[in-house]
Amino acid sequence: MATIADVARAAGVSIATVSRVLSPGAVPHPVRADTAERVREAAQRLHFIPSPLARGLAARRSGLVGLVVPDLADPHYPQIAIGVEDSARQAEMGVLICNTLGEMDRMAEYLQLLQARRVDVVVLSGATSLNAVELQALQRFEVPMVLIGRPAIHGQWAYVSIDNRLGARLATRHLLEHGHASILHLSGPRTQTTMADRVRGYIEEMGERTTEIIESSGTPEDGYDRLRARLDSAPPPDAVFAATDRLALAALAVAADRSLHVPRDLALVGFDDIPLASQVRPSLTTVAQPAHQLGVLAVEVARLIVAGQDVQPRMLPPRLVERESTLGPGGRYTPG
Repeated sequence: MATIADVARAAGVSIATVSRVLSPGAVPHPVRADTAERVREAAQRLHFIPSPLARGLAARRSGLVGLVVPDLADPHYPQIAIGVEDSARQAEMGVLICNTLGEMDRMAEYLQLLQARRVDVVVLSGATSLNAVELQALQRFEVPMVLIGRPAIHGQWAYVSIDNRLGARLATRHLLEHGHASILHLSGPRTQTTMADRVRGYIEEMGERTTEIIESSGTPEDGYDRLRARLDSAPPPDAVFAATDRLALAALAVAADRSLHVPRDLALVGFDDIPLASQVRPSLTTVAQPAHQLGVLAVEVARLIVAGQDVQPRMLPPRLVERESTLGPGGRYTPG
């Protein structure tokens, strides 16, 4: 079996040059194009395959990314996990996935485990639900972290996020432009920065109009119960902007149980664009959150941190996806 030294001899270069060409790392070292081509040809001719383990030992790195998610049953988080895995695979890194079920004790245990396994970096998804005390507790862990979602306080962590405030404005504006004056916002817990930002965007876009916010725990069950109680006690609004697609699906169920036609009697917009959003009937108008891209970007930022680079927060733009829950199956409905 060929070694890196064999490739270096065959290409007439140093072992360091071979390593720079075949394993460039997060911040590649410049190598002349003709030299790099000579190294690749030698490696191919000798059937040389770089060893991730050897690279990790040489660099004193494990080649592992720890991914911590709060709830893999939520369709949003598997999409993030796939993005993390895809990006890590391109970098020839492995991923250890830990599902906390939303429990702080479990998260702390997993972080200690990942530190013991000497992962190079931790990607912490669902960080928007952590309060100031919980975030400050993260500082005692020695492993570098990248958060997915804007944290509640400024700290030493890099993070990637979508512009949730803008996304909420896009959703609310869409309903207003389709003639809906009475718009209810079905929110998740506003202790989460994601939910707080979406509430803020909704209020800003409503302007001087009357706002109505129902805050839920974020689960479809609680969202269903709270919206049903609201519709049982007063006339329905023209439209509902739900803070997540799971809450929007709960609202769709309430509408069906109360014999309200969507969108003629009640227009509906969600947030996230989970895979099910396009498959339910009526299909769900929603704000697309690029969960897969967030996972990819988190690993890119993580690799820069491991390489000793300074990084700034990264924000991705939201995108409105118009479907039947506001447009109807044959075109646009307006309140009659």
